[in-house]
Amino acid sequence: MTFRGGWGAPSFEDKVKSELAGLLPERSCCCWSELAAWARIAAQVVEERSERHLILRVKGATLARKAYRLFRALLGQSSTAIRVEKLDDASGRHYRIRVRSPEAGLLMRLGLYDRWGRPVDGIRKFLLRRECCRRSYLRGLFLAAGWIGMERGYQLELELPTEKMAQEVQVLLARLGIRMRRHSQRPKVLYLRRAGAIAECLRLMGASGALLELESSRVFREVKGRVNRLVNCETANLTRTVEAALSRREEIEALVGRIGLENLPASLRQVAELRLLHPEATLRELGELVQPPISKSCVNHRLRRLAALAQELKKEG
Repeated sequence: MTFRGGWGAPSFEDKVKSELAGLLPERSCCCWSELAAWARIAAQVVEERSERHLILRVKGATLARKAYRLFRALLGQSSTAIRVEKLDDASGRHYRIRVRSPEAGLLMRLGLYDRWGRPVDGIRKFLLRRECCRRSYLRGLFLAAGWIGMERGYQLELELPTEKMAQEVQVLLARLGIRMRRHSQRPKVLYLRRAGAIAECLRLMGASGALLELESSRVFREVKGRVNRLVNCETANLTRTVEAALSRREEIEALVGRIGLENLPASLRQVAELRLLHPEATLRELGELVQPPISKSCVNHRLRRLAALAQELKKEG
């Protein structure tokens, strides 16, 4: 899976996975489902020194502790076959959980082998019988192959090992009410872009803290967008008002220069004088300055008459 993010402040993905890592299902069936989803993506059975091992690879100490707790919950507190190993890589963040000589029943319960000890492909139906198990399976999928972010828009992705599994997970999520899409250029990747669908996914997985943070971000962005739209609208209206006022003032100045202010009708002369004295005033404000006061539409009508006179004189000239 592609690594995203850097060292610094924890990303939203880190927060979500850290919260999910702190959840341990109460039912053993849910523990099996969550660990099975994780193992389907990140585990393999290997032969070392004539001995079989189940190895689960994880990224980060938090997830390593979660995987270890799941194994201990299912195999028993007294089990000594589970070991956590830190890998010597460049990032220093990768671990593997090793289970020595796993029993056939364990591999079968994880959906990796059938009852005859043969590897199987696909999601085993017995892991998804209950609603709680399907939610746990989704949580295991996300811990193993999920990514979420909201820095450049809301986005959640699951990068599965095969296209077949991507199709199966897509069907599973549809049963939970989540319609994930497959990436056109990366058919093994499922994604969500709508914040509402991502919020529902977080709710199903049990990430209540991350859900609150996402909803707070949604509200903040909506309010910010609404304020920006209102400001832009007011700015555009103000710009149009100023441009119209300047245009009318230029027409009035040209008209006065041709025939003189005193030769205008009294009603038009008063509005012309006020526009020249108060170029920044709105039509409503001009109407209030007229004696006796007149309406905004009346001021606009008189200004249009002045503009028409200016246009006529311009044509004659």
